[in-house]
Amino acid sequence: MQLNPRLIAVVAGVVVVTVLSLAFASQGVRNGPTGPYGTVQPETDELLLDLDIQAAYDDDDIVMRFSWPTDAPSLYHDYLVYESGEWVRYGGEADGSAFPLNEDRMTFLLDDGSIDGFEHYGGFMTVFSFTRYMSPEDVDEEESEAAIGQDDLRKMLPDTMEDPSDWRTLRDEDELDGLRQAGYFLDLWHWRSHRSNPIGWSDDQFVFDRRRSDDGEGAASTNFDGDLEQPEWMFDPEQTGQYAMSWDRIQSLDYTLDDPYYLSEDNAVPFDPDHDWQDGDTIPRRFLSEPEGSRAAIFSQANIDDGRWTVELRRALDTGFPEDDKILEEFGRYDLAPAVHAGATAGRWHYVGMPVTLGLGRSADVEAMRFSGDGPDWDAIEPTTVELFYPGVIAWDYLADRQSHSGAGAIESNASFYDAHDEAKMAFYALESEFRDQIMSQWLWTTLVWMVFILGSVVAFLRLAQRYGRHRTGAETIVSDDALRAEEQHA
Repeated sequence: MQLNPRLIAVVAGVVVVTVLSLAFASQGVRNGPTGPYGTVQPETDELLLDLDIQAAYDDDDIVMRFSWPTDAPSLYHDYLVYESGEWVRYGGEADGSAFPLNEDRMTFLLDDGSIDGFEHYGGFMTVFSFTRYMSPEDVDEEESEAAIGQDDLRKMLPDTMEDPSDWRTLRDEDELDGLRQAGYFLDLWHWRSHRSNPIGWSDDQFVFDRRRSDDGEGAASTNFDGDLEQPEWMFDPEQTGQYAMSWDRIQSLDYTLDDPYYLSEDNAVPFDPDHDWQDGDTIPRRFLSEPEGSRAAIFSQANIDDGRWTVELRRALDTGFPEDDKILEEFGRYDLAPAVHAGATAGRWHYVGMPVTLGLGRSADVEAMRFSGDGPDWDAIEPTTVELFYPGVIAWDYLADRQSHSGAGAIESNASFYDAHDEAKMAFYALESEFRDQIMSQWLWTTLVWMVFILGSVVAFLRLAQRYGRHRTGAETIVSDDALRAEEQHA
C-alpha cells in the first residue's frame, strides 16, 4: 500500500517541531545581560555558597566571626599601571567583565526590629528596579544628582519614599529626619579585603534613603593627582623592598596577605616622578589610613587557611552613635542578613542570605556566647551555617507588585520567605530574573509557532479526512452501480 504524501509531510512536521522544541528547551536562554552569569548558565553549586557565623560578647563588645570557602581569593581592587609613560587605571568594573580587580567583601545588614518585614525578606527590601545595575537603563545621572545629590541610586528603604516604586517621591527632610530618629534604618557592616582590612578596620555604613557612610572619615582615599596625572604616593622601598608592585604578578593573582599588596601610611612615601619607572610597574589607586568618627567603630582581622576566608569583626555594643549604628544589649535579639562578594565581582553580583536571628545571651539562630578575657574561644562556639544564593535582579517593587508577582499578597501579610521558597529555588528564580525579557520573548515566539503549527496540522488532517471521505464515497457509488446492473441482468 502506498502512503499518502500529505500524511507523511504532516507526521514529519510534528516530529521536527517536537525535536526542535526539546533541543531549545534543554539549552535554556543563553544570551542575557552582562555579568558573571550573562552568557553561560551556571551549575547549581555556582549559585550557592555556605557561610559559617559565630558570635560572642562581653560587657563592652560584640565579636562576630565569618568563614566561607574560596578557590581564588581576591585581595585586589583598582591599580595604576605604568604604560608608555602614562599611569593607566585598571580595575573596579562591577560585573567582573574586565580583568578581575575587585576585592572580596563580606557584609551584613543588622536590624533591631524597626523595619517591618526585614526579618523575612532581608536585603531584598533595599533594592529596586531603578537602583544601579538592576536594569539595562540606569537612572539619568544629572536627574539623580539634582534630586538627591548623588549621581546613582544605591540601596534604600521603602518608607523613605511616598511611592516605593518611584525614587522621585523621596520624602522631605523633616519626614526623613523623623524616620531616622525613630530607628528606621539598617546598620551595614562592610568588610573589604583591600580598602580597609589590611590596616585592621571594617567600614561602617547604614542604609536609609540611600546607602550612606557613618559620620567621620573612611579608611580609603584616592591615590592620584589629577593635575599631574600621577600617583601621590608610592611604596617605601626601605619598608617594602619595592617601589611598585608587578602587574604580571597581579594578573597571576600571586600576592598573598603577607605581601605589600596595599598602600598605607605605614609603608608609603611621596611619589617620585624622577624614578626610573618601567612598563608594568603598578601602584594601588587606594591609599589607606586610620578612619575617624563613627565610621571607625568596627575593628577587623582576617586570614586565608585551607581554602577558606575567616573574618573577625569587633565593635562596641554601644558605639555612642545611635543615629547610624544599632545599639546592642545583653539579652537582645536582632535580625542579620549577610552577603559575600567572591570571584572578583562587585555591585549586585554577589551571594546573599535570608535573615537569621542574632541573640545575645538568648536563644536565636546565631547565639552570641558571653566570653571573658581578651577574646572568645571560637572552638567552643558552634557555628551557624547560612546558605547564601545569587539574587539576580529581583527587586522589591517587583516582589510587592500584585500584577507582576503572584506572591505579593503573601508579602503584604508579612509571610515568611521560607513558606514559599528555599535557597536553591531562589537562586534559579534569581537567574531567571536576569533573562526575564529573553525568556518571555522565547515563550511568546514558541507559543506562536506552536499555534500556527497546530492550526496547520488540523487543517491538513481535515483536508486529508475530507479527501479520504470523497474517495470512499466514490468507491461505494461504483459498487452500488455494479450491483444494480447485475440485478437488472438477472431479472
